[in-house]
Amino acid sequence: MYLYLQLLCIFVILPNIILFYLNRKKIHLKTLCVALFILFLIAILWDQLSVRMGLWSFSQNEILGLLFGLPIEEYLFFIFVPLLSINIYLLIEGIFTGDKRKKLNKDE
Repeated sequence: MYLYLQLLCIFVILPNIILFYLNRKKIHLKTLCVALFILFLIAILWDQLSVRMGLWSFSQNEILGLLFGLPIEEYLFFIFVPLLSINIYLLIEGIFTGDKRKKLNKDE
């Protein structure tokens, strides 16, 4: 029951919480919110169009409920998946730039 929400929590929301904590010093909150809002609007339009055209649908047994024709979990997906991508990028960037800084400090 509520498989979509369970999968979202395990594989997207929980990793986001951990990565957000790890990246907390690198994140500019205002810029992040603007980027997520723009992506959210694009995703809603894309999904609404796809559902109305019959390209995909959602099982009523596996979702919490519908909000404007889309599952509530889908709106969470629109926020947390782009956030996860940004968090992973920041983590990897920090690893590589951190290594370069260590090498530069050793050379001096």
